[in-house]
Amino acid sequence: MADTKFASFLYDQGDRIALLKRILTKLGNPDQDFSIIHVCGTNGKGSTSMMIAACLETMDQKVGLFTSPFIGDQTNSIQINGHSISQSQLAGLTGLVKNMMATPQFADDELSDFEALFLIAMLYFSNQSVDYVVLECGLGGELDATNAVTTTQYSIFTEIGLDHVGILGSTIEEITTTKSKIIRPGNTTIIAPQHSDTVNRIIREEARSKGAKVIDVGRFVHVKYQKLNSQLIINYQTTEFAGTFKFGLIADYQLENLRTVLTWLINFYQSAKTPLTIDEILERSLSQINIPGRFETINESPMIIVDGAHNLDGIKSFVDSVNTNFESLKKVIVVGFLKDKDYQDSVDQLSRIKHATFIISEPANDSRKLSGEQLQQTFYNTTHIKYPVIKDPIDAINAAKIQSGSLDLVVGSFYLLNPIRTYIKSLEDNIHDKTS
Repeated sequence: MADTKFASFLYDQGDRIALLKRILTKLGNPDQDFSIIHVCGTNGKGSTSMMIAACLETMDQKVGLFTSPFIGDQTNSIQINGHSISQSQLAGLTGLVKNMMATPQFADDELSDFEALFLIAMLYFSNQSVDYVVLECGLGGELDATNAVTTTQYSIFTEIGLDHVGILGSTIEEITTTKSKIIRPGNTTIIAPQHSDTVNRIIREEARSKGAKVIDVGRFVHVKYQKLNSQLIINYQTTEFAGTFKFGLIADYQLENLRTVLTWLINFYQSAKTPLTIDEILERSLSQINIPGRFETINESPMIIVDGAHNLDGIKSFVDSVNTNFESLKKVIVVGFLKDKDYQDSVDQLSRIKHATFIISEPANDSRKLSGEQLQQTFYNTTHIKYPVIKDPIDAINAAKIQSGSLDLVVGSFYLLNPIRTYIKSLEDNIHDKTS
C-alpha cells in the first residue's frame, strides 16, 4: 500500500471541490448510486441526521449515515442501519484511496483526513448498495468535502449561527451564504427555525435561483409536549397531518431538531411506499433513540451526562436543558474547550447553571486545546471562584464522581467527551462481563 499520508486540514487550500469531483469520477461516481439527504447547519445537524436515518430504517430502507465529528471510534462516522463500518473494511478502502492518490494523475494533489473519510464513505455505501445516504456536512457548506456530490434529494438546514468564524466568514450573512451553496437544482430544501431572518432570506434566495422547493419548518409544523418519566409525549400538527408519539430525548434543544425531522418525514412520506403510519414510524424510530454525545446519559449511578456543546448557541441550549431538567440538583460539571472557540461567552452562559460547581479539564488535542489555566482564569473573571484544573479528562471525571455523588455533566469539545465516554463505557462493559 502506498505510504501517502492525509493532511489534518486543507479546507481553504485551493479548489477542494474540483479535486474531489475528479476523484469521484475516477472512482466511478459512487455518490450517484443512492439518494442523498444532505444536512447542514451550525448546531443540531448530527442529531437531525441520526433521527432521519432511524426513520428511513424503520421504513425498511438500507440507510448509510455519514457524520462528524465521530464519537468513540472513527468507524462510527460511517454506518449502515446503525452498524459501523468494520476496521478491516475501513483499512481496505483507505488503502484504495491512498494508492489512487499516489498515481501520476493525482501525484501533485493532497487530501485531508476528512476528505478521505468522505470518499471512503461514498465507496462503502455504493459497494453495500444502500438506498439512501444521510450526509452530514463537516464545518462548511460550499467548500465542504460533502458538497462534491452530484445531486441531492433534500438539503436540510438546521440552526445556523456564528461558528468557524474566519473560515466560513466573519458575519452571519457570509456564513449562511457559504452554507446555502449545498442546495442542488430542483431538490427540496428544508429550513429549521432560525434566530435570524437573514438566514431564511439567504437560503430562500439560493433555493429560488436553483429552482428548489422550500419548506419553512417554523410555519409547517407545530409541536406540544408533556413529560412522562424519561420520555416526552409529543403532539404535532400540520395543515394535513396530526399525531402523537413518544420521544426519547429530553434535552430542550432536541425539540427544534425534532420539528425539522417531522417536516422532512411528512414531506417524504407522501411518496414513500410503506404500510406504516407516520405515528408508527415515529414511535418505532424515536421513542428509544439515543444520540451519542448529545445530552447523552452514559452512566446511571452516579448519573453522568455528556454533551458536545462547543459554540455559544450550543452552550446556551445546554444550560437551558440542565436548568429545566435538573434545576434543584447539586451538580459537578467537567468542562474543556478548544482555543479557537468563543469560550469567554460560553463561560458566562455556564455560570447561569444553578447549584453547579466546575472542574476544568483539557481536550485531548494538543495543538488546539485551550489550556486549563486560561479557562480557569476566564471562570474566575466571571464568577470570582477559582475552580480546580485537572488536565487529564479521565482524572477529571473520576474527581467529579467523588465530589458530586449524584449528577455529573461533561460539556465542551468532542475531544474532551470522547476519552471520558470511552472510559465510562469500558467500566460498564467490565461490570456486565463479571455479572454475565
